[in-house]
Amino acid sequence: MKKKIVSLVSIAALSLTISTSAFASPGTVERSVNFRSAPSTGSSVYQLIKAGSSVEILEKVNSYWYKISYNGKTGYASTRYVNASGAPSGGSSGGSSGGGSTASAKADRIIAHAQALKGVVRYDYGVNKPTSVMDCSAFTKYVFGLEGISLRWGTRYQKDAGTYVAKSNLQKGDLVFFWTSKQGTIGHVGIYIGNGQMIHNSPSFDGVGISSINSGYWSTHYVTARRVL
Repeated sequence: MKKKIVSLVSIAALSLTISTSAFASPGTVERSVNFRSAPSTGSSVYQLIKAGSSVEILEKVNSYWYKISYNGKTGYASTRYVNASGAPSGGSSGGSSGGGSTASAKADRIIAHAQALKGVVRYDYGVNKPTSVMDCSAFTKYVFGLEGISLRWGTRYQKDAGTYVAKSNLQKGDLVFFWTSKQGTIGHVGIYIGNGQMIHNSPSFDGVGISSINSGYWSTHYVTARRVL
């Protein structure tokens, strides 16, 4: 009887191993990515996985996160930085489907997050204290982070995020950059919301407001734009 129980346990363990492997999928890190303890930009980072590294994708948690195995450890990485084919989908993890996972839909949600901070956030240069006091780049970092998009704090970093986009091709959700004190030197960032307007955290509002990028002060101080969605 004892031998039979041991055999059954062994078979169950083997079945579990086979089952787990059957649902795994190979993946490649396209850009260096943080390997995190949970599917959140606020979670702790195990390590940075360098571009070109191979990982095993265990589950697609949602449109923003993969659950992966790397060097024998299980954690999470952004779907934006990992290339996978046939990655297994999660069950009730809250992933979006259909049009809700498109860049346009994500941009709409980011803009909604930004608008919700009107009258809530106060502007202060060099401060990153969500959601009470922030500067312009802390604001963009925070609202994009709510949708799983990781940005570094500081316009000097955000100006190199994503890919370049011409002003004539701007789409909702693009980051738009401006000079403020020295011409050509980026010192301010906002979020393009369409119709020639951006939403931003600015000292002119002492908080969040909407401005035109095609007329007035910001039209003459425009420098560039980046697409991160």
